[in-house]
Amino acid sequence: MRQQLSSPTQRRPPHWLRRIGSVTDGRWYLAGVLVVLMGILLHQPLLVILGLLVLLVLGTTDLWARYCLHNLTYQRQFSLQRALFGEEVTLSLTVENAKALPLPWLEVEDTVPRLLSIEDQELRFATQSNAAILECLFSPGWYERVTRRYTVRCMTRGVHTFGPTTLRSGDVFGFISQEVSLDNYQFVLVYPLIVPLTRFGLPARHPFGDRRVPRRLLEDPSRVIGIRGYQYGDELRRIHWKATARTLQLQSKVYETTTTYTLAIFLNLEFRPDVHYGIHPELQELSIAVAASVTDWACENGYAAGLYANTMMFMPDEQISAASLGTGDIHEAVAEQLRRRRIRLPISSNVEQRQRIMEALARVQGYFGSNIEDLIQSERHRLPAGTTIVLITSALSEHLVDQLVYLRQSGHSVAILFVGDTPPPFKLGGLSIYYIGGEAIWKEFVAAHKRRVEGAASELEAVGSLQL
Repeated sequence: MRQQLSSPTQRRPPHWLRRIGSVTDGRWYLAGVLVVLMGILLHQPLLVILGLLVLLVLGTTDLWARYCLHNLTYQRQFSLQRALFGEEVTLSLTVENAKALPLPWLEVEDTVPRLLSIEDQELRFATQSNAAILECLFSPGWYERVTRRYTVRCMTRGVHTFGPTTLRSGDVFGFISQEVSLDNYQFVLVYPLIVPLTRFGLPARHPFGDRRVPRRLLEDPSRVIGIRGYQYGDELRRIHWKATARTLQLQSKVYETTTTYTLAIFLNLEFRPDVHYGIHPELQELSIAVAASVTDWACENGYAAGLYANTMMFMPDEQISAASLGTGDIHEAVAEQLRRRRIRLPISSNVEQRQRIMEALARVQGYFGSNIEDLIQSERHRLPAGTTIVLITSALSEHLVDQLVYLRQSGHSVAILFVGDTPPPFKLGGLSIYYIGGEAIWKEFVAAHKRRVEGAASELEAVGSLQL
């Protein structure tokens, strides 16, 4: 994000520009002039020199303080704005001084998320906030551009906010400074951790039970095996236009049929209270990682997958401005936002379904949740016949078990992936239940992933040194 600053010429600065210090009062200039006049009248060269030095210092101070932020550009850039868990992102901060006046000092305080670590940098943390302050000191000369690059390690899932930024500069003596705040918000999305299902203690071949349910027949639009006459209800993209022009009758493409299994993932985010966060963050992240790993496995094995969760998505980068809407459209805009923030991705075999589910899991927030029983109740009639249902949960109520038993009796294959520090009962209404683990398992996964990433980085450095 690139923002240019232009200091106003009027004496009174606007609300976003703040002057610190008040040395250049008009009386100081008057005092300097009087000293010069006294030196001339008394034939004292030292007084003249002293008065000129005072005027020079005051003029230089006022010049720098007035125009230090004039024609100054600040830019923040990322090498990636969507990163995998554990991936490194390069953060570039660029300051461009497009004027003949050099800046002896320029302080930049950029707000960064405290959950993402910046290598070899000490951050100033706020006491009751998820933000930290990255402090940088620049000294750009006239018509000079300076760029600093930092490495951000993405070891926390979510949507992370960068901004606002505070710029501060002034005269070389530090008497007067100008300060400006920029609302330059930017966002980096980090996808959840994905691990092989065998790491969760699940079977390698058929982790959610046997495949007794029949497959659904689908058509592959990329494989055309013939043409036929147009039938009512055929989509326009199915029409074979060359054959239609040749026969002067509408002709439709015939696709090769393929088969696929269907998998519906239900994510239940209900955890015991935590002293600091109101939830148990490790169990929440473990549940999301399980959902992401199951999705990755399903897409790799040809499943049509869907995701349903009893919470909302965090979407600060897609806010709708109420000021830009009419009065009558505000309620509709809020309703549309709530609808878009619901995590309900129906089962699909589209190649983009994996990315949709991963992005939804990256945006999961652990509050504003609803009842998982109500969610299953509302969605069970929309599930295709023979769908494999995977419930990821840390709590099992009688009502929830009854609903899962009903789904099993309706022809669905049901598997429960239980997340928690205490193992669940392993026989529950004939349902397949697997114990994933608790807080210790999540910390083990993160530590192992971090060691693997750091090991790969050290190997690359070793290869680079050998090549040199």
